[in-house]
Amino acid sequence: MKNTEPNTQPDNCNISTPPLNPGSYPEAWLDKIDNLADYSTSNGLPGAVLNFGIQGSSIFKKSYGFQRTYNEKVPMPNPESMSTDTLFDLASLTKIFSTMLGFMLLVDRGLISISDKVQKHLPTFTNPDVTLEQLLNHNSGLPATYDFYNPKKVPASFYSQERSKTIELLPKVPLINKPGTVTVYSDINYMLLGIILEQVTGKTQDVFLAEEIYNPLQLMHTGYKLLEKGFKPSQFEATERCGNTRDGFVSFPNVRTQTLQGEVQDEKAYYSMGQVSGHAGLFSNADDLSVLCQLLLGKGTYHSFKAFSEATADLFFETKNIDASYALGLQIPSPSTALIYGTMLPYAGNSLGHTGWTGNCFLIDFQHQSYAILLNNKRHSPVINVYNETLKFEGNLLPASIYGGIMQLFYAGLVIAG
Repeated sequence: MKNTEPNTQPDNCNISTPPLNPGSYPEAWLDKIDNLADYSTSNGLPGAVLNFGIQGSSIFKKSYGFQRTYNEKVPMPNPESMSTDTLFDLASLTKIFSTMLGFMLLVDRGLISISDKVQKHLPTFTNPDVTLEQLLNHNSGLPATYDFYNPKKVPASFYSQERSKTIELLPKVPLINKPGTVTVYSDINYMLLGIILEQVTGKTQDVFLAEEIYNPLQLMHTGYKLLEKGFKPSQFEATERCGNTRDGFVSFPNVRTQTLQGEVQDEKAYYSMGQVSGHAGLFSNADDLSVLCQLLLGKGTYHSFKAFSEATADLFFETKNIDASYALGLQIPSPSTALIYGTMLPYAGNSLGHTGWTGNCFLIDFQHQSYAILLNNKRHSPVINVYNETLKFEGNLLPASIYGGIMQLFYAGLVIAG
């Protein structure tokens, strides 16, 4: 068993499956994982942090490479080393570790039902047929995105770089499909869920989740707008080299041009939602994420802390959308997601996961009571303008940045361990 740092998290006390001894995980497969991550960060991926655990015990935690290597397009003479404590912009993992968790609390307390129409909580929402369930599992009929911040991409009446105005506009975004008929992974779904959460609780999303989840679990490195809470840029990974310009290929009003470090990368979250949104904006590190993974594995319970009931957890984990690609938030690994999660996964229902655009991926597996967390800063790399003017990041071309290779190795080791 390999662990480069002592485990600071106590064991999960809510185990419902026959225990797999963490010490039985084969060392040789940890070496394979280590070699693949090292290869990636030696050949174009700036840096990464891995954290794997079984039955509440971390069996492998290690950092690789650098958390920042550029000042805009200029390579730093002394790059900042990656650390297992480095804070990451979680991007779409916000959907899970903020919005989904918030809705699990609301359902458990009887404040909402997933069958509620969106109009019940947002009367200005334009379609009477869309439900909260459809927002949660990406079957609402809404588009994948809506770039309020960029007047070149939206009608003039939908342009917004103010949170209050964006909140007024979100319920008016037009549908592109009939509700419940097509799966379209959508940031707009979770932006709407975030403002519904705020309507129901009377608190902003960052405050509600901090009070109800992060603070009780003593997750002092998880939250929104951490630079405003005493953290320094040097504690974070860097994301895009030149703000939101894709190295100069993109422009819109007030676009940031400096290297991003500690500010949320996502444009809708930063420019249009004041850095607090249901789809992006959350920051965390590998240790805090391991606790949140164990909270999900414990179906709402982590040691003496109980956030929600097992029945609520089962509702969110087992309610699938029309093509069984998503539960109520979490993605269900399948053959179509093999590049992300590998092919060694247990059958759908035993494992769930999600990714984040900035370079994040996690899996929880109920059969083995295991979690796998892969964090990297693949967007902190040069942008390539390839065929048809498609922009690609160099750091997104390595095995560890695609996730599936490392996840495959982790699960192969689980299978061998029994």
